[in-house]
Amino acid sequence: MNILIFNCGSSSQAFKVYQVSEKDQPKIIASGKAKNVATQTKADSFIEYQINDKQKKEIISLPSHRIAADVILTLLEQENITIDGIGHRFVHGGPRFNQSVKIDENVFYELKNSFRFAPIHNPNSFSVIEVCKARLPEIPQYAVFDTAFHAKLPKESQVYALPKKLAGEYGFRKYGFHGLSYQNILSKMPDLLGKPIEQLNLVMCHLGTGGSSVTAIKNGLPYDTSMGYSPLQGLIMSTRCGDLDPEIVLDLIRSGMSADEVDSVLNNQSGLIGLSGYSSNLIEIIDESERGNEDCQLAYDAYSHRLKSYIGAFVWLLDRADAIVFTDDLGIKSWKLREKVFKDSQNMGIRLDDDANQNASFEKPSLVSRNDSKIPIWVVPNDEEIVILNEILELIGNGTL
Repeated sequence: MNILIFNCGSSSQAFKVYQVSEKDQPKIIASGKAKNVATQTKADSFIEYQINDKQKKEIISLPSHRIAADVILTLLEQENITIDGIGHRFVHGGPRFNQSVKIDENVFYELKNSFRFAPIHNPNSFSVIEVCKARLPEIPQYAVFDTAFHAKLPKESQVYALPKKLAGEYGFRKYGFHGLSYQNILSKMPDLLGKPIEQLNLVMCHLGTGGSSVTAIKNGLPYDTSMGYSPLQGLIMSTRCGDLDPEIVLDLIRSGMSADEVDSVLNNQSGLIGLSGYSSNLIEIIDESERGNEDCQLAYDAYSHRLKSYIGAFVWLLDRADAIVFTDDLGIKSWKLREKVFKDSQNMGIRLDDDANQNASFEKPSLVSRNDSKIPIWVVPNDEEIVILNEILELIGNGTL
């Protein structure tokens, strides 16, 4: 049985095909990632993949996730890889979905009505589901939700200080995101730290090329997170503003902008691209700042400042942190960002090991703090696709193939 996993990010489209049998561990027979999908960066969009021992990278126009998914399905078809089931990362389940589901006609309809909760992500993921439905209509599909991980946030972390009736009517509360990544990283930390999961207090930083967030884990459970009702809240991101005084939104509307126009500004024209006017990619911004671009330097400074603010707040909130963990593309690959974040933390007793930080592995967990650091700093690669696969296999085990 071959299970295709689609992991649709805001600016990327990853995929893996797992060969699953009753006797053996799941085996990856095809994998790849489309990058710079429908985004503003100096780099070309491309897809890199490994199928049947064939490894290749193709520069290709990818103006939408729908097109990226279609390209991936064509690649698999050309390599004669059959598909028996398809799983999708779906960012926001809203108040309706707090666990993984098989996509029947009712679920398909409800997913379509969830766009307002995550206007950048949910339509993209839904378009991939539509492509699969059109090309492989008989193959069962499943949705696995990023918000499900945070469903048990304590009430004091969930609520917004709005009238109770209004918040209840519209479902206004903190949902949290990047749950698949956090779920995977959390499962690895007991072995790395030598403590059972129910005793772990962690500050985990998921820093992606599109979206980024920080989550506090207390006694092995989500305790607070930087993203909120939508993925717009929190850190400065590639094209998203993150935390913002809501009066700015009101002023824009009073000035004559429509809700959709404001949405576009906050989600697509802000963040790193808005501050720098150069790129939405932090790596490119860091490089350009080192060449003297003041706008890029400001974007870099603001990004790291916001990140430090959340890490500091969550360390304080937990009272005791067993580790600060960095994951996803920027979290793993940008040693310069980690260096900047911890540059002035000596008085807190948090000390980065410069050599270990610069040589952190992209493939396996790396401890990048000094032995005398009061809080260990870890760089841990994530694997969201294996989480999606395991959720699907659990559903199949319950008779929902």
